[in-house]
Amino acid sequence: IKKREIIRSTSASEKLFQKFLRSLNIEEIRNRFFENHLFAFSDINEKETLIKYIEKNCSTDVENYIEYADEIIKGKIRVFERTTNFQKEINWCYSFFDNNDWDLIKSERINKHPKRKKVDIKYVWELNRHNFLSYLGFAYFYTGEKKYATKFKNIINDWILKNPPLYGVNWLSGLEISIRSISWIINLFFFSSSKEINNNKFFRKIFKSMFLHAYFLRYFYSKKSFNHSIGDIFGVYLFSKAFNNIDIFKKWENKFFKLFNNQIHRQTRFDGTHIEQSVNYHRFVLEFFTLFFILNHKIISSKISVLIEKMFTYLLMIMKPNGTFPLIGDNDDATLLLLNNYNRNLFNNLLNLGVILFKRGDLKYISKTISPSSILLLGSKGYATFTKISPREPNKIMQYFQNAGYFVKRQNWSNKANYLFIDFGNFGPNNASHCHSDITNIIFCYNGKNIINDSGTYSYNKSWEERNLFRGSKSHNILTINNKNQANIKDWFAWNSKPRVKRLSSKFDDNLELTCIHNGFKGFLVKRTLIVNKMLTKIVIKDNVIPLENMEKNKNFNINIYFHFDKNTKITKKNNSIIINDDLKIDISSKYDFNLSLQKSQYSPSYGIIKECNSLNIQLKGNFYNKDQIEFITKIYQVK
Repeated sequence: IKKREIIRSTSASEKLFQKFLRSLNIEEIRNRFFENHLFAFSDINEKETLIKYIEKNCSTDVENYIEYADEIIKGKIRVFERTTNFQKEINWCYSFFDNNDWDLIKSERINKHPKRKKVDIKYVWELNRHNFLSYLGFAYFYTGEKKYATKFKNIINDWILKNPPLYGVNWLSGLEISIRSISWIINLFFFSSSKEINNNKFFRKIFKSMFLHAYFLRYFYSKKSFNHSIGDIFGVYLFSKAFNNIDIFKKWENKFFKLFNNQIHRQTRFDGTHIEQSVNYHRFVLEFFTLFFILNHKIISSKISVLIEKMFTYLLMIMKPNGTFPLIGDNDDATLLLLNNYNRNLFNNLLNLGVILFKRGDLKYISKTISPSSILLLGSKGYATFTKISPREPNKIMQYFQNAGYFVKRQNWSNKANYLFIDFGNFGPNNASHCHSDITNIIFCYNGKNIINDSGTYSYNKSWEERNLFRGSKSHNILTINNKNQANIKDWFAWNSKPRVKRLSSKFDDNLELTCIHNGFKGFLVKRTLIVNKMLTKIVIKDNVIPLENMEKNKNFNINIYFHFDKNTKITKKNNSIIINDDLKIDISSKYDFNLSLQKSQYSPSYGIIKECNSLNIQLKGNFYNKDQIEFITKIYQVK
């Protein structure tokens, strides 16, 4: 409580700031900061060379980045699916859905889910992460035009004025505090030659605010919440490394280096998957790990290096033929990397860095050309490394990620390939809150096109009903009993009564057989077996519902199997079959009577976006009296 009140008090925080500065003056700190070449673009001697490489390889990106920087100058800022026009000044506490503002009260008193209001705090936080500042930074770095530096300065000054420490929504979450601080630190380097930015008056203001960000995180970083722990710890680490000429910050650097190392070990499984059972959060934490690797590649341990490289391999293997990624688990499009507001489901900026850092020709095969962020972060040496690496087709078309319970298989590495992702994973550890009720979920592409999709996430906070719909069983390609979830929803980001999972696999002839058994519905075992051929032109799905005790004669159950189709698929129902795009057929059979219906449903390809699609509902209503199990067989196969 005392530390919070010191940060919150203007006079007390100034005394604290002066105490940490000791005999150092702000000019010395400023000069040392801009001489601390954390990344390639922060070295002024590299600037002309980097601009030349960017012009040669990334001209379209440059046009887009500068165009967006000019929009920002006009007050137009993109937040998820919308662009908000702040015509006069930016309202940093603006609620995007009911035109109200979050109150500027003590941060810890704020309720993220106020009653009778349809708000999503993620939109406010996304704006206040300040990821968009990298476009102003790049535009200044590339053109040298003063207007970009002026806008950057005005935004920072305005934010500090309107967001006093530990008041309001923007000081509520450690992760948001950290990402904003990281954004300020990294983007400051773009303006090393700007008199608007590189002067004592402005630098003292931003440095003090960054110090208060870091000081808060130093004592209140998350110790339990996985990706939040990573983000909070990295925020302190980057600040202390950027200012490690100050003795106390050097001590912080050493401490938080060790803490971050420990988090990599703790949160990365041996197979290279992240512990939270979410593709989006795997990407998000890997961005932190990658920046950490760039800063410490000379001293980082081989064990850490191997784990980080395995995380890149996982992304390589699960990438769909069209270059996007399956929406397994929660997806809020979170990102940390420079210039990464475009096509967030492509992950190309991140994969590009993996090419250079681990000298991987297979990653170059899928990421193709070098990105501006790779040139900026890794410089001429990184560019030379990328140029020397020959792209090579990945040598695997199938991989089982045993620790996570994920299996992926593709026909080949062309963009017209057939592709299958199978989720036999569990719900993850207690504090890993981003999994969905999706055990046995499948995602299928045929001839490079999305056919069977995951429904995504849509929103964390707009409404309790929408949050639970998209993470619930009905929104996934699985079997449900009485339309229940496989675990009980505890709150907005937690599950109770998580099921046990058993996985089996075997191979015969050219077919692969994979089985998952779970107890996610009280009184039953659910068993799903997939038999797939080599070319993924035939997939057989056997779903078995097995009662664990004798059932009463008059006790009925609703069994549903759902499949959610991409919005661009053409779906036709004929008896107990479904025709897809005139080249795929789905046949469903069971010895028990069932109903087959096509329904309109919804899916969310990105955070905040909701679209209509078709779904298939296979329904059986009956009892288990004198039945040892009920079986459905679903065959998906190519129409000759």
